[in-house]
Amino acid sequence: MRNIPPDPPVSLTVSMPLERQQAEDPTAGLIESLRPELVRFAYWLSRDRALAEDVVQEALLRAWRAREALRDRSAARAWLLRIVRREHARLYERKRLETTNLQDAIAAEDGALAACGSELLDLKLAILKLPEEYRIPLVMQVLGGFSCQEIAQELELSSTAVLSRLFRARNKLRTLYGLTPAPEDSVEGSP
Repeated sequence: MRNIPPDPPVSLTVSMPLERQQAEDPTAGLIESLRPELVRFAYWLSRDRALAEDVVQEALLRAWRAREALRDRSAARAWLLRIVRREHARLYERKRLETTNLQDAIAAEDGALAACGSELLDLKLAILKLPEEYRIPLVMQVLGGFSCQEIAQELELSSTAVLSRLFRARNKLRTLYGLTPAPEDSVEGSP
């Protein structure tokens, strides 16, 4: 037997040739021409080829239904990429992860989990011991997931000041845990 290459992805324009469809609806050809790039982007997001194909298919269906909303053809690429990104996010909105009550697990006398719980409590207490000027940026970054730029905007500081405060907060935590703090000269532009 010979190796047969896999079929190309199903196109939205199977019913009529692309040239004829472009003549009737110029947006159709534009959307179809961007499909390979959309698949690459979806694959980059999901790291799964089949899932990427599904996301792009759903995104193209949404784009096709809303094609009249696209007024500027030069913005089509960004418009379609945004639809793919949002369609990928919708997958995880629907997905509900199973949760476990931490207190019940500790009560079940799982020694490893109980030890982990006490370490977390110690860390929380150590963070609460930090001065507010160091604690707030650290909590915003670690627990809130904010970038340094976002923290700087929120606290009305420069990015350099935020980086310095994060560095010093971590150093104070190292000291509280009996570890050697990093040298102060390793942070650039410390105020």
